[in-house]
Amino acid sequence: MHDKIKLAVWGVGRHARKRILAAIEDAESLELIGLCTRDQTVGKEEADRSNCLYFSSSEEMLSDPRVDAVFLCTPTGLHFSQGKSVLQAGKHLWCEKPIATSFKHSQELIELAINKNLFVGEAYMYKYHLQFKKLKNIVENLQFGKLKRLICRFSIPTLDQPGFRINPDLGASALLDLGSYTFSLANELFKGQPTFELAEYYKDDKAIDQNGFCVLGYEDGIKAILEWSYNSCYINQAELWFEKGTITTDKIFSKSDDYCPVLRVRMLSGDFEDEKLLSENSYVNMLDHFSHCTTERSTNDYEAILSTSRMISAFAKQVRMPEISWQ
Repeated sequence: MHDKIKLAVWGVGRHARKRILAAIEDAESLELIGLCTRDQTVGKEEADRSNCLYFSSSEEMLSDPRVDAVFLCTPTGLHFSQGKSVLQAGKHLWCEKPIATSFKHSQELIELAINKNLFVGEAYMYKYHLQFKKLKNIVENLQFGKLKRLICRFSIPTLDQPGFRINPDLGASALLDLGSYTFSLANELFKGQPTFELAEYYKDDKAIDQNGFCVLGYEDGIKAILEWSYNSCYINQAELWFEKGTITTDKIFSKSDDYCPVLRVRMLSGDFEDEKLLSENSYVNMLDHFSHCTTERSTNDYEAILSTSRMISAFAKQVRMPEISWQ
């Protein structure tokens, strides 16, 4: 058995406190060394609760020889510059999705990691849950024939505390925040880079994109229909159309640890049956996966990271989205 990865967390916002720190406690492959965040009060309180160090600056954290890897939980717009500093300091980079706002920057981080023999993990946690693994297995094994359509929607209502989502300088973007999940799912279920048969988006008076929609075309008439939105009703759903039936499932992306997903299978006859799956913590599973890849210096995840990033940047260019540098 390998020694535990000694991890530091950079950014201690609501998501980190609710999801990441709790998952680190439950992950057998990790030891939390310390936290670094701008809010010293929150940082010290969480460090005391977690019985770990509080780093007063990123320089202190990155220069600490005890830190093997850094989990970056800061706003999207900061990922590239901060992620680059993590890798340049010789630490493995585990990062909230997406790891950068452009394909070029994603590629640069991956190349830097490879050159320094370091690992980069992108935190699309849904991929490590039984719900997704079951769907992917059905697709790959042709259980209901070939997958012909994916219809995926991810939208959230107006938040009382939207945080970085209303700040363009921090990478506020429904595409990067929510749409990225839908592109990731399409990338996982279909092969090849698609063409955009339809692509559109809406931005507010702050030039922040609020929603988007696209139809992706693959070979043999296969299509993915993706939609995402801020300030809408909560939808977190995927529907897969096969040659011999369909599968619909809710909460494909984010979900509580005790949520038991259901796959609603509809046959050609129109009859359906529900398959209830067990609950599990996708964040713990993801962290253990990152730990393994860090120890083994795996590069298996990089193709998925770059392929999804390429699709997101291609959408932005297709609709001429101006507010984030895509070059």
